[in-house]
Amino acid sequence: MTMPTPYRRLLMSAALAAGLSGSAAWAEDAAPGITDTSIKIGVSGALTGPVAALGAVDEGIRTKVEAVNAAGGVKMGDGKTRKIELVIDDDALDPQRTLTNVRKMVESDQVFALLGIAGTPNNEAIGRYVDKHGVPNLFMYSGIHELKSGKKWIIGLAPSFTTEAAVFAGYLKATKPDAKVGLLFLNTETGLTFQAGLKAELESSTVQLVSEQPVTATDPTIDTQLSNLKASGADTLVVIAPPKQGAQAVKFAAESGWHPVTMLSYIASSVYALMPAGLDNAKGVLTSQYIKPIDLPAYAGDAGVKRYVADHDAVKPRFETGDALGQMGYLTGEALVKVLEVMKEPSRGAMMEAARQLSNVELDLLLPGITLTTKGADDIYPIESLQLFQFDGAKYQPVGNVLSYEGKTPKS
Repeated sequence: MTMPTPYRRLLMSAALAAGLSGSAAWAEDAAPGITDTSIKIGVSGALTGPVAALGAVDEGIRTKVEAVNAAGGVKMGDGKTRKIELVIDDDALDPQRTLTNVRKMVESDQVFALLGIAGTPNNEAIGRYVDKHGVPNLFMYSGIHELKSGKKWIIGLAPSFTTEAAVFAGYLKATKPDAKVGLLFLNTETGLTFQAGLKAELESSTVQLVSEQPVTATDPTIDTQLSNLKASGADTLVVIAPPKQGAQAVKFAAESGWHPVTMLSYIASSVYALMPAGLDNAKGVLTSQYIKPIDLPAYAGDAGVKRYVADHDAVKPRFETGDALGQMGYLTGEALVKVLEVMKEPSRGAMMEAARQLSNVELDLLLPGITLTTKGADDIYPIESLQLFQFDGAKYQPVGNVLSYEGKTPKS
């Protein structure tokens, strides 16, 4: 029997309405910023201002992403190949600007996730927001991993500052057990965490912490703090500060006639960051590192280094190949790719699950023997190994072997 036309139209309209309703429900449930062919990622970083050197991290991310996109994109865990669309905004390392940028990225730009945001205060500033909106804050550039807010949706990448403090303390206890240490520290959670870690590691030793001087990222000069450290009788200078203040400390230590043993945190140890101090003045500086020093002959034929150099040549970013901050950004971009490759489904929850269950993941620029491993809440630190290097006036040379704190990163 043929159905009367009015009834056919009524059923067709109902079916169409149901289909539209189903599509709308799917759209509400699906995370924004991802299609079958692309995924949108937001980066907020210091492109201008007193710590604009950190902008090399963002440029490093862009270098890796553009190289991956040029090769066709990333084949993700759901079997679909997508290109990565980056949204990069400047915050000059101002936490309030970081929050403003992130709100714009999430609400207007509709990013799927955030990546490589630098600065402990900056990541603290966006913690509640990313928790509320369920946005992954992936591989932030900070050695503080135990933030007060945003815990559910955040993960770091660089080693904890407590691990670096332990490596520095171990070196002094072994080679200079009667050292008198002067500490120059950034007066934020970054420096305070390192300070607490260093004190804990030196507590039962004969190494003395004789003076501690705070700095801020906006201090134009730090001569007063350094003069106080010198006057304390310290024969060892430990610095956990931004690149500008790190270079100032190295220059002062050399040119004031002080000449202490100088240990510089990895956040300020790039050869390019040291140039304002004069590379001759930096001779002998010790630092910790987890990135391959690509200019050493030992890495001339390294496959990962060759890929990095080729990508750098192709993209032509605004940093030199040997810039450790640019290299850190490149690592961050590659770590993102590794997570995308194993995500079980194109959802924000699946991204965080993948980032929290990494197992011995190799990256092109990580030192041999250092990989990414996480185990959910039991191990939130992707990189837990470091190696000491000493600057010879032109390059960093390795000191000893890689020191592993896998599964035992000191708590802050």
